[in-house]
Parts: sequence; C-alpha cells; structure tokens
Amino acid sequence: MRNAQSMPWREKLRLTASLSRIGSAGLSVMTWRLFSHLIYLIFKHIWAYRKKVILKNLAICFPAHSENENAQLADKYYRHLASLIVEPFIVRNIAQKDLAKFINYANPSLIHQLLSERRDIVLMVSHYGNWEYLFSMPLITDSSVLAAYSPVSNGLLNEKLKRLRSRFGIKLIPKANWYRSAVNWRESKPAIFINVADQRPPVAGKNAIEFFGHHTYIQSGAARIAIKRNSAVVYLDVHKRGANKYQFRFHLLVKEAGGMQETEIMKLYYTALEKNIRRQPELWLWSHNRWKFGFCATLPSKRI
Repeated sequence: MRNAQSMPWREKLRLTASLSRIGSAGLSVMTWRLFSHLIYLIFKHIWAYRKKVILKNLAICFPAHSENENAQLADKYYRHLASLIVEPFIVRNIAQKDLAKFINYANPSLIHQLLSERRDIVLMVSHYGNWEYLFSMPLITDSSVLAAYSPVSNGLLNEKLKRLRSRFGIKLIPKANWYRSAVNWRESKPAIFINVADQRPPVAGKNAIEFFGHHTYIQSGAARIAIKRNSAVVYLDVHKRGANKYQFRFHLLVKEAGGMQETEIMKLYYTALEKNIRRQPELWLWSHNRWKFGFCATLPSKRI
C-alpha cells in the first residue's frame, strides 16, 4: 500500500528531521509554539510551500470562493501546517496526566462497546487535524492498536521517530507489510486497525467516487481489510479546539463489513470526510496533489 503515513512524512520530513536534531527534551510548549510561528513566517514570506497545488485544490473544492477567500484559507492552512510539524515534539515528553490538555476522546464508549462485542475495528482517519496524536489511542483501550508507518532512510532518525510514535504502546507495522499483516492479524482480543484512508492511488485506478463534486480516484485498502475481517468501520471526526489541541469523536459507519462492497464503505467515509473539511477547511492536507490525475469524463465501471 502507498499508505497513510508515507504522504505526510514526505512533505514534512526535512523540517521534522531538523527539529529532531535540536533535541526536544528541554523545550517547553511555548518554545515549540514559537518555532511553529517561525515556520509559518517562512511559508508566508520566504518559501510559499506548494502554493500552486494548495490554491488549485481550494479552487476545486470551493468554486464559489473568490481568489481572495481562497488565499486567506491558504494562509490559515500554512499556520496549521506549521503547527502540525512541531506537535509531535510538543507531546513527546509531556506527562500522561497532562495529555488531556491536548487530546480529548469525546466518546470512547463506542470503541469499548464494539470491542466488548468481540468485533475488530477498522478506524478510518484522514490527513486532517493531527492524525499523529492517535498514537495515544492505546491509553483508552486494552486491545491492540495497530498502524502503518513509512520507514525513513536515516536509521537513527527512523528509530527516534518510531520511539516517539510508539510511546503509548501502539504497534507500528511498515507500510509495505500493512495489508497482509492487518488481514492476517490473530489475537485473543479484537484489535483496532488505524487506516489513514484519503490517500491518492499511485496511478489512476479502477475505483472512483464523487468528492467535493468531482470524480476522484481512491484507494480502498482500508475497506478491503474491513471486509476480509468482517470488522466494524468507524470514522474519526476531528475538531481543533485550540492551539495544538484536538477533540476526536468516533462515528460508526458500518457494524459488519463482511457483506459490503469496498466502494460502498468508501463512499460513507468520503461523505463524512467532506463534512469534516467543510467545517474547518484549513485542517486538511491541501498541499498534497490529491487530483493529480485530473477528472475523468465519466466514472469508471465501479461507479458509486
């Protein structure tokens, strides 16, 4: 799978590596926020990172907006992206008791109920808000929580990032092995499989849906895992509630995926994601060239 974690880390790896070399152990939240503001100023005044892609995507999704409105949204996105780069370091050394200041799970009871029914969960998340904060999920359950990650070529940095992400007990699987590992995972307790599901396929594929009014090619590996395991499918709704602070809310999309088609599940997911984006649009990963392949005149044969 060209999966979840590969795309965002490619975009922010250089800055993340530079900040990692600084050594985060002694830096306060306020210091990291100052770093974030500096990164934002660089984006705004020195290096307009992928601005053409950002404005193209905003024009695709919000055709009624003026150029000025989309320019303002792009500026808000740069602020969010700058925060996104430093947030893993903000929570890196924070005491577990203080995590609630930054991460709030609004309704973990839904997760507990599904797990108590002996049902695996495919948690479908997005490049929206801060998906990295989900590495705290093992704190709200005693079941295994698994996620894919993209190894980086620098061995020391790779190990450092793995330790950072797995601090709370999440099981990290290299993305190249993700699908096979998730489908074949066996344990006495049901498990949670985190899938960042809004990635673009590496080439124009056979599956497409309508997303923001445009035909959009999709990857459906997360749905395929859910069907193979006959698991529940849960969507993660994200709301930013302050500087570096997020609330996560779970929404049940499907209780038993075994009898469904991949595209049925993906349509439910993208409908929920679009609502999320429209509420706080600056939190999506607009710098990714989501519509690289353009729009087809008609939907492929597997039309939704």
